[in-house]
Amino acid sequence: MTLRRTITLLTALMVLSAISWSQKVVLPPNQNLVLADRWRWAISEGAGAAGSTEFWIGYSIKRLMNEDSYINSGSVYFGGKHSRRSLYDILSGDPARATAEGERWKGGSRASIIKTVKEVAFLFKIAGDPSEKDALRKLDISDMDLAIDLKDKPLLWLGNADDDQSVGLLKGVYDRTSSNDVRKELVTAIGLHQNARESQDLLIRILQSDQQDDLRSQAAFWLSQQGQPGCLAVLLDAAQKDRSSKVKEQAVFAISQLPSDESTDALIDLARNAPSREVRGKAAFGLGQKASQKAVATLESIIADDEVTDVQRQALYALAQIKTDSGVDRLIKIAQSHKNPRIRKQAIQCLGQSEDPRALDALIAIVRK
Repeated sequence: MTLRRTITLLTALMVLSAISWSQKVVLPPNQNLVLADRWRWAISEGAGAAGSTEFWIGYSIKRLMNEDSYINSGSVYFGGKHSRRSLYDILSGDPARATAEGERWKGGSRASIIKTVKEVAFLFKIAGDPSEKDALRKLDISDMDLAIDLKDKPLLWLGNADDDQSVGLLKGVYDRTSSNDVRKELVTAIGLHQNARESQDLLIRILQSDQQDDLRSQAAFWLSQQGQPGCLAVLLDAAQKDRSSKVKEQAVFAISQLPSDESTDALIDLARNAPSREVRGKAAFGLGQKASQKAVATLESIIADDEVTDVQRQALYALAQIKTDSGVDRLIKIAQSHKNPRIRKQAIQCLGQSEDPRALDALIAIVRK
């Protein structure tokens, strides 16, 4: 090996560190390799490069998000100001930088939603022999500019990856992992990808598998976030036929997250005709989130005619969330004349939470009867 090549290799493997904190970062020899090759380097040489049998492997993707929103699954660190370092800070090796997430995430109201592209990091905690099946102990997900606490364990940073390469890697990691908790984290990571060709097919595969219900429920939710054709039919089939009531209800919620008219029609059909009262109730609540005229008509029909009180109550609660000029009038009518006293009581409670003067007048009239 030539001296020049030796120096280049040592530079690429250089540990980035700062006196004020002990976080160690190691880069692969070639960050221009495809993600799978960078990952193989981390798995085969990670413990030696990190100088530890416990370390993190991380990389990032780019994602379009609301400017005042963020993603974090548990590693965000709200310690003293001197300790707050974002991934950007850690990777820069600059101890003078500090994350001001308190200022950034105050959540002030905006007149309009501003979209921006952010970097989101996937951080895999490895312990023991990286080649072993259960060496992956957890997966944390975080915006790059949020403060992070890696517990002073070394970080093997693989750089940025495109969505297709990332989902391909996550699919392989998912298949090799036996931990249900880690698999749930991997489903979330897969669902966060907006432009990967495989993500929808992979989530459908998990939803329709024989794996645990909480894992399949999570796949149903993230399937709704993909925004790709075909997911409605899959979710509707799950809501109607899945073996698990938990998965059925989550599929209904996922349908309510879809913005199309077809999803509203699906919720209406479920609210009226699903054999399960839990599914009918969830569908009624989902219609309230839709707030269309068709949804209002269906909710009123359910409140008037459904034979199960809990389904009627879900529909009433959903109807109360629809803030229109006629909404209070509907609640007043239900509170005054519904045949079920429990539904009348809930309508009265909803009126008590309204700031509309008509609601107060109606309550006074009811009390004086």
